[in-house]
Amino acid sequence: YSVGLYEFGALLYKAGSDELRGIDKDLIDVLARRSSCVLQTRVESRLRIWQQLGNGTLDITVSGISTPEREQFALFLPYLSTRNHALIGRSLAASAGSPAQFLADPSLRVAAVRSFKYGPRIDGWLAQLRAQGRVDEVADFPTAFKVLMAGRVAMMFAHPMVIEPWRKQMLSEHVLLDWAPEDTVVAGLVLSGSRVSAADQVLLRRHLENMLTDGEFDQILRQHLGPDMARRVRYETGRTSRQP
Repeated sequence: YSVGLYEFGALLYKAGSDELRGIDKDLIDVLARRSSCVLQTRVESRLRIWQQLGNGTLDITVSGISTPEREQFALFLPYLSTRNHALIGRSLAASAGSPAQFLADPSLRVAAVRSFKYGPRIDGWLAQLRAQGRVDEVADFPTAFKVLMAGRVAMMFAHPMVIEPWRKQMLSEHVLLDWAPEDTVVAGLVLSGSRVSAADQVLLRRHLENMLTDGEFDQILRQHLGPDMARRVRYETGRTSRQP
């Protein structure tokens, strides 16, 4: 099966000479070993991944958020629970440290990743900024980070776990603000309903659930996030969340 990965901080990032590391890469490696499925990965933009899943040219992706539209063509198997925070310059935190304050200053812009679901409250807030032409749409998280660090926008949204590989760099001049505590979302493995066979859907679900219960996924999280953050983002069966 073809698996679309996307660069998103601790979930997937390049280290050294373009070596890929991250939670999602390790997850796919373990699933391939456990299930004996051949999982061929490729790195794509988030926009292209959802387009390809929708038109039946991609089989699987990772860290996906379900929506009614997406559930028409894909099955979602959860493994993470988290939410986005505002990453904004320290010098702006006093004057634009709330959604209302930021919205009220027409000079401020934000970077957002195309086709990314940030959560109901944040998505609604971004819609207001888009109506004012104040959103820079970018292909992926690394680009959003570059745009922010270059000073072209005043803020972006990020999961605390995602910035882990660049925490010192990001938080030297920026702060994380929890603007939408109710926007906790569940992310999971996404299987194409038309391309992944019913038998393999059952197989991959079983092996993913086994990873969550026998501790191997916890080891992956601790390796990339440390024990405290790993506990905060681990998906617990039965946990409820608001879906964007």
